[in-house]
Amino acid sequence: MALFEIIYTSLARESTHVEDVANILASSETNNRALAITGLLLCDGDRYIQILEGEQKDIELLFDTISQDIRHDNLELLHKGEILDRSFENWRMAYETMPKGLLADLAETMGVFSLELDGEPLGRGESFGAKLNGLFMDAIAAE
Repeated sequence: MALFEIIYTSLARESTHVEDVANILASSETNNRALAITGLLLCDGDRYIQILEGEQKDIELLFDTISQDIRHDNLELLHKGEILDRSFENWRMAYETMPKGLLADLAETMGVFSLELDGEPLGRGESFGAKLNGLFMDAIAAE
């Protein structure tokens, strides 16, 4: 079966707190393990960007559930498509806090990049996940 990735952005509700992110990560650990879903969640306090990787039916079902979550608004799908390899194979849900305002620019760049794709499965190092995984690992190394 082909691997699939979905990347979306959304705005955090004003009432979103650190505990909300902790709850998202805890439920991701449990639920994603059962479905072999991996990914990355970025948050800058105002906005989320999340990448989900796994089997297409599982990813699309999870995305439908996430779309109904009241902890965020204005969900926008940035990209979805087949991938050849996972970028977060060791992470049920990697997480990184980003500087305020950075994710708005990143979401716009990702949306433009998605429009330029030709629909072919993205290979190792080509997927959104691979590009963000590099940024994520650089952020961890800098800490």
